[in-house]
Amino acid sequence: MPDPLYFCELLPNIKQVSVSIESEDGEIPSSVGLHPSKRALTVRYGTRTTHIMLPTPVDSPSITLPPAKTYRLSASQTYLSAGEYDVLSDRVQDPWDASFLSPWSSFCCVACTTTIVPRGRIQKWKNLPSEHWADMMDLWHCHKPHNKDGDSEGSRYSGVGRIVAEHTVGLVDPMYFLLRKEDCDNTGIEQTGSNEAETVICQLCNVPLGIVDAKADGVRLMKWSLSLGLGSLKYNVDEMLDSYTLPQWLSAHLQYLVDNTGQRKFLIKPGASILSQQHLDGSGERTEEVCEGLHIWVFNPNTLVTRSEKPTPTRAVKVYYQKLISKEELDGLGDIETVYLPRIIHNRFERLLEEVNTSLPKELRTWAGSWKGGWLERF
Repeated sequence: MPDPLYFCELLPNIKQVSVSIESEDGEIPSSVGLHPSKRALTVRYGTRTTHIMLPTPVDSPSITLPPAKTYRLSASQTYLSAGEYDVLSDRVQDPWDASFLSPWSSFCCVACTTTIVPRGRIQKWKNLPSEHWADMMDLWHCHKPHNKDGDSEGSRYSGVGRIVAEHTVGLVDPMYFLLRKEDCDNTGIEQTGSNEAETVICQLCNVPLGIVDAKADGVRLMKWSLSLGLGSLKYNVDEMLDSYTLPQWLSAHLQYLVDNTGQRKFLIKPGASILSQQHLDGSGERTEEVCEGLHIWVFNPNTLVTRSEKPTPTRAVKVYYQKLISKEELDGLGDIETVYLPRIIHNRFERLLEEVNTSLPKELRTWAGSWKGGWLERF
């Protein structure tokens, strides 16, 4: 008989650890005890024993627990106030921002390691402001500029202050780099039709790397498509490569949206790019006409989890989601922040959530009828 499926989550607001256990035949454990380390439960099914690792130590008045499939245990107050938990729970700075990069930094295709941005090509890295900055200017000013007819020109900030890619300068967004096309090697352009954002691809393996940002006279290279070279211009040695998983980049983007919009629910649709002005996908179909999307609820942006597949504590974003496939469902959401991901990434995101959902104990897979449970590993 295989080991039971389990999922444990720290609930930081109420300082508890939620535990869900599911055996293959739905059997309730014959006995459950707290391990002396208080970091695990010892679960017995007859003569068979297994251990369930917890995301944090717990405090329990008794070493023996009543046999059950679910538990709510008090997280150790001593541990929560200790430095070890602070390291795990504190907001981690998103990697590869301008302060982390230097002229020695290089980037390769994550799929085939072909050099895309050579060392020494970019002399200066600058962080980009939020993509909503021009819209916020309209709110910050008490006295907006007016034209000669007396009409407000607040809506023209984005045109006046548009961001343009510069030669040998890398502009850094949490999700992408904005560069001049001539500063990139081994890239090609995949035509997608008139008035559409063209796709930047790796010339060697044809993997999509980003899009052409015609408005900014440059290209957006998505961070999840790249590996960072950790070598040095001073030494002619094989350089190590640093990269992160797609779930980590997606969870960082959700956290970024929560921080910058004050919202927790978003509609994720397939489109040319994140927050693209054109909202077009590579098939030539306008995204506005595609009646599909993922309704995402960021339920807990920062938690710790342990699970059957990975018993060590993992930083995660807990989400609920709904797959929407009709115009009526999309219209029923009302006024909601819409986020566009390249179609290939949108499809991978959907598959990722489905895989995570099926790996959970059955009682955690759905909530309130129409919501499916899921989570994303985060930085």
